[in-house]
This record gives sequence, C-alpha cells and structure tokens, in this order.
Amino acid sequence: MEIVCEGYKKSMRKDSDNAKLLEPGELPSKRKVLVVEDNELNRDILSSFLEEKFDVFLAENGEEGLELLSEHYRELSVVLLDICMPVCDGFEFLRRRNTDKFLSTIPVIVMTGSNSKDVELQCLDLGAVDFIPKPYNFKLVMGRINSVIKLRESVMALTAVEHDELTGVYTRQAFFYHAKSFLKTRPRDRFHLVIADIRDFKLINSSYGEKVGDEILCYLAGAYTKMLKTGLVSRYGSDQFVCMTCDDCDLSLETVTKIEEEIAEHAPVPNLMVKYGVYQDIDKSLPVSVICDRGFMAIRSIRDNYECNIAYYTEKMKQKQMQDRLLENRFESAIKNKEFVAYFQPKYDVKTERITGAESLVRWINPDGSMVMPGDFIPLYEKDGLIVKLDEYIFRYVCEFQRELMKKGQELIPISVNLSRTSIHHSDIVERYMKIVEENGIPFSCVPVELTETATLNNVMIRDFTEKLVNAGFALHMDDFGSGYSSLITLSELPFNTLKIDKSLVDCIHQQKGRMVVQQVIILAHGLGMKVVAEGVETADQLELLKEMECDNIQGFYYSRPLPKADFVKKSEEN
Repeated sequence: MEIVCEGYKKSMRKDSDNAKLLEPGELPSKRKVLVVEDNELNRDILSSFLEEKFDVFLAENGEEGLELLSEHYRELSVVLLDICMPVCDGFEFLRRRNTDKFLSTIPVIVMTGSNSKDVELQCLDLGAVDFIPKPYNFKLVMGRINSVIKLRESVMALTAVEHDELTGVYTRQAFFYHAKSFLKTRPRDRFHLVIADIRDFKLINSSYGEKVGDEILCYLAGAYTKMLKTGLVSRYGSDQFVCMTCDDCDLSLETVTKIEEEIAEHAPVPNLMVKYGVYQDIDKSLPVSVICDRGFMAIRSIRDNYECNIAYYTEKMKQKQMQDRLLENRFESAIKNKEFVAYFQPKYDVKTERITGAESLVRWINPDGSMVMPGDFIPLYEKDGLIVKLDEYIFRYVCEFQRELMKKGQELIPISVNLSRTSIHHSDIVERYMKIVEENGIPFSCVPVELTETATLNNVMIRDFTEKLVNAGFALHMDDFGSGYSSLITLSELPFNTLKIDKSLVDCIHQQKGRMVVQQVIILAHGLGMKVVAEGVETADQLELLKEMECDNIQGFYYSRPLPKADFVKKSEEN
C-alpha cells in the first residue's frame, strides 16, 4: 500500500527513450495489461506511465481484479499485482487464479515493498513469474513487463506450432522433430508405430455436424494419450493420428482389437470405424516420414475391407514398395526404349463371327523378352499420375498402327483405346489426341475411346469432355458396365454409342437372375441407340445365350486372347 511518487517525472523522461530497446515486436494493436492495486495514487502513476505503450485495465482490489481477468483473459498479456489489499489480497488472487486453467495462463508480476524472502517464495509457489520492488524504477518496470511478455509470446508461438489447437496433441511437424530425438536418445530400445485413420470422417461431419466431428477427434486424442504410457501422439492429418511407443508395448492383434473395440464402444457416435496400421520394431535408420509411410501402407492394404480394421506392416509390403519404386524409376527409360506396346483383343460380330473391331491393351515387354504384368504397373501409374503419359503413348501407338494398315491398303476396323480417370481430368487432353489423329491422317472413327463407368459417374465436367470427343469425331464406348456403381443417368446424358458389359455380369449369365440382368442391360442399351459388346466371354454356352439376347459383339478368350501386333494382323487377314 506504499505511496510511490519518488523521481516519477524524471524517471518518465529517461525511461521513455530506453524502454524502446526492451519492447516486444510490434503488433497491430497495443497489448493489454491489468493493474491490481488498492492505492489510488499508485494506480494512477502506473496507468499514466503504461498507457503510452499498453491498454491498461485497473482494479482496486483482488476481487475486482479477478472479475476483469475472467472477462478479458483472452486478450491480456500480463497482470501487475499488489500483495497487500483489502477484500481479496494478492495471495488469495493467485490461489483463485490457479483454480482456472485458462486464467492461470496469464503471467503475474507481483509489486511489493517488502524485502521478505518468505513473501517472494510464497508468491512463486502460487505461480507469480517476477517481482517489481517499490518504490518503482520505471525502467525496471518496463523491462520486466516486456521480458515477461516476450517469454509468454515465445511459449505461445512454440505451443501453437507444436500442439494441435483442437486436440492438444503434437502437430505433424512437431511429431517429426520429437520422434527423431526420441529415436536418437534411446538407441537400444525397440520402437513401434501405430497409425489411426478415421473412416468416412467427412460423412460424419456432414451427418452429425462439425461440432460432433471435433468431439470425436478430441475423444480419440485423449484415448490414445491415456493408453500410451511412454511415447508420442500426433494429429497427423485432419482425420488421422500417429502414435509412437517403445519397448514392451503389447501390439498383438488380440490386444489391438480389444483396444479398438473399447474405443468404438465409448465413442461420441455409434459405429465409429477407425483403421489401424501397425509397424512393429521399426527400422530406426529410416527418416520419420518413411516410418510413417509404412504404417499408412499397412492401412492401405485393408482400405476397402470393411471386415478388417487392423493391419501390420510386413516384409511383403516392403518388397512391394521397393518394386513400385523400381517400376516408377524405370518408366521414362521404358517409354524411350519403346518397351510399352499394345496388344489387340478382337471383337467379333455375334451373327457372322467376323472381326468387327478390337480393344488395345497395354503390355510392358522387358529387354529380355519377359513381361511386366499390367496389374503391377497400371494401378501404380494411375496413383502417381504417370498413367497420363502412358495413355497418350498407347493412343499414339494405335494411331500409328492404323496408319500402317491404311498405307498397305487394308480395310481399317475400329481399335478402341482406354482412357484412365486421371487422363480425363488432365488439361487439353482432347486437343492433344485430336492432333495425334490428324498427324497420322486416319479417320477419328477408327480409334474409339473407352471410358469406365466409374470414371464418368456423377461428374458434370465429364459431360463437356465427352461432348468434345464426340464433336471431334471420336466414337465413345462405356467400358466395364456393371462392375461398379452403374448410373442410368450417365447412360442417358453422355453420348456413348457402345456399351461394354463387364465380365462379372457375363459370368453370372447361367443364373436366372444374372441372365435377366444381362438381358435387360442389352434391351436398355439398344433402346438408347447403343451397340452392345459382351466382355470376358469364355464358353460356347455363354456365346449362345448372348446370341439369343441379341448382343451385338463378343470379346473374350472364347475367340481370342489379346494378341501382339503381328498375330492380330494375321488373324484379321484369316478372318
């Protein structure tokens, strides 16, 4: 309660210049300071000194100070607190402040004229961060205020970078940093990684609202943190968590399944599904990002399996990953050396059994004559985008083949070319394909374009794309009809002239319901003015049934496997 005015004006003049050296970095608006002091003269002196640099809130006792702190804690940078006050003294103020986790984040500097070490220790025990002695030295006052603010803002900035604002666990960047240190400081320990990936999280947000979605994220973050005795937990993506632990953590399938079921049982929404990828005894020589990739690789192996939610990274996955990298690295040289070729599978007229067309299928022939299986490289290139260049390469290959046949005076039959979903969304694809056809001087009608039904489903952009193709002169085939989410709207709105029934439907043709489905598809297609090709026909019985149903064309092993260029030419001439 001491009255402090000694050297006030002199100190104000000196400190106005020196204080600039101690100020925190400039912000768009003034920082805010709460002064809790029962002596009116002291409050006025502090307020007059501080208001040039800060917005100042004033309280004449601890009770009033707590009210102002509760109201403005989000914007306050520091509290200057007198100890000896009526109603609620400084000690009581600190005790009550400590009961609230938000109010306790605001640093408190104690102002006291006492030289008692016991008082200082008691204040420190109650959470005070610094002291300002009375009478005031205003250079010291400003210096300590600015030091405390700088320290708090540095901690806040680090916390914002390190911890996810919603869940409180580490961010991805912070996890990478701490995991690297974790691995380095415990070289003899065995480490394990668990990835958690919430299934259909966007659907949860749209169904229950984003507030419930946030509750789920906080619930999972809390559950993983509680279960992990030693280790790190991070929110890796919007709906993904990464946990790293060490030593004797039991990650057997039985234990992880039990944990998964327990978490799902107490989740904020019913039927919450989380996929888990487990990488045990990780290779500590790898970068943390690669270690995480292996956990995600395990999850990808069960992505479409709704009966299994837990997968373990295995040596087989490692070999697959190495093979994928090898195939990606070989792509450019394979293009340059023309290792990619087209094989041709003939399409036969059901009535005349004459070849009326063919489908081109990419094949990769190694220099030693062996073949890389399409299932090994096509899905990979679709995922990493290389398929766009491969699609165009095969399209050019087919156009050049048709040009060769035309120069030899042979009658051209349509040879269709597959276009992947990725290529469809690539810019200027129609213009580039038109240019290739024109360069080879062949009719557009001899290189129909095949699109899968799933690639064309519910996409407004596809309508413009297909119209461009048709207007240029290309014929348009819907491939694999019946293998995915068939859309009758797609058939009615997009300008397909041929529908290809997928092998999966043809295989069911001997069953009554399967036969009825195929028959109705053929009737529907004919009603819409489309020709029908049945794919994957392998037996005479299937052929006869399709004849009865008035299917137009047949493609499958019954007549021919996909053939190299020379063999296809020979078969066409014989036919």
